Amino acid sequence: MSTLFAELYNRETVEGRFNANRLLELLKEDPVYRVAYKKMEIPKNTELNAAHILDEHIHFLEKGIVAYEYEDQIISFSSEGDILGMNDIFIPKANKYNVRTITKTIIYTFSKQDVLNNIFNMQEGWLFLYLNNQNYNILVAEKYMLMRQIGKTRLKNILMDIAEKYGYQDGDRIKIPGCFTRKDIANYANLSMNSMSQICKMLENEQFCVIKAKQFILLNKNTKNRKASTDNSSVKQRKD
Repeated sequence: MSTLFAELYNRETVEGRFNANRLLELLKEDPVYRVAYKKMEIPKNTELNAAHILDEHIHFLEKGIVAYEYEDQIISFSSEGDILGMNDIFIPKANKYNVRTITKTIIYTFSKQDVLNNIFNMQEGWLFLYLNNQNYNILVAEKYMLMRQIGKTRLKNILMDIAEKYGYQDGDRIKIPGCFTRKDIANYANLSMNSMSQICKMLENEQFCVIKAKQFILLNKNTKNRKASTDNSSVKQRKD
């Protein structure tokens, strides 16, 4: 019963009425839950931890992409609509992650304590924190399973994931933004640069993708049957 209850709230309440965007709206504008904040523009390739931007604060990404790193290994990426600084509420180890911007990034930054005080007083606040932590655990589990795959399969799945989340349509192809460098993708896939180059040549020979000006371009025929990419709306339409 509790599982069904959580699933019901996950879909109908959290995603529909109480998601990260709704929380940001309340913190910025609601007379009861409003909290002082700063809007900041962070340059590309800035380590937020080194700049002390993550100290005792929670941040909402309005624009841009960041990479989570642990001991120089990229764990995941976040982009607009995501929250930085909330994972360590239940998982102390999470605050040891380094966060690096891979594009110019705009964030709203709030006092972590003020945000938590308000969340704890909201009807769906505790559930929101629980589901946020659950999503984090799922991400870690998925990364673990990904790392168990052979290098070629691992890289293909990573490229399809990035294309689905951040790519844009260009005719019959899907382009991955150039901010996802070969070095960062190799790091995320836990591949050496030499292995990365060898596998990329194989993927190009198999017509899975092409690489032009250091940008990965996936052919639609290789992604259209993938369950995670059946919703075409997940791929942005953009002109070069």
